[in-house]
Amino acid sequence: MTDKAAAASGSSATTLLFRPNERILCFHGPLLYEAKVVKTELRDGTDPDAPDPGPHYFVHYKGWKQTWDEWVDESRALKFNDENLAKQKALKQAALQASKKKSIVVASKHTPTTPTQQRADSESELQRSRKRARESSVEK
Repeated sequence: MTDKAAAASGSSATTLLFRPNERILCFHGPLLYEAKVVKTELRDGTDPDAPDPGPHYFVHYKGWKQTWDEWVDESRALKFNDENLAKQKALKQAALQASKKKSIVVASKHTPTTPTQQRADSESELQRSRKRARESSVEK
């Protein structure tokens, strides 16, 4: 049921936290992104294609292609305010720290520890980097 349908049926639209065209912060994976509410819907759970009852919002992520637009439930949406912007920044920093730690671990696994291993690795790189000679089978 959309906003208009809810208003026409006499149902109160006050159960929806967000309105169309409102700026919000929305979880997409572990991070929060700025988004705009395009449509709202109050689902009753009777539709087999949309079994989750409650308020849902069709959001467009700012700076993203429209192919990323999606329906989200209220648990993934937050008001656009200073407190939630600070939360967004903290989540982004935590994700960057986690990715740096992961890249350090990956690099240390691939770093040879002895000179013999370093020599063997450099020799194998030389073998891999050589170009194959072309076969010229062009008939004149």
